[in-house]
Amino acid sequence: MAGEGFVCRLDALTPPERARHAALTEELRARARWIQEIPYGYAFRFPDDPAFSRRLVEWVALERRCCPFLEFEILLGEEGEPVILRLTGAEGVKTFLAEELALERVGP
Repeated sequence: MAGEGFVCRLDALTPPERARHAALTEELRARARWIQEIPYGYAFRFPDDPAFSRRLVEWVALERRCCPFLEFEILLGEEGEPVILRLTGAEGVKTFLAEELALERVGP
């Protein structure tokens, strides 16, 4: 996989889970209001939507099984505040994420 020293465990997900993960990944890309580089990774801002937040947690649960080297942080503020997802890890994870998620900056 992309990124030096990082290998996704594709066998960690069943075929239906891989399909669900791919669909959720596309939804995350489409719903991101901004993507910001942070030390050792990226932060993503999403609109406040309880149903989407549940899918985001589902995505994290799947992603951490196939990419156990990633660190995840979900920030849920007051109602109406954006949802923030931070993906970080060891040195090199930022490059890995940019390649794997085909990231383009959406905001600041």
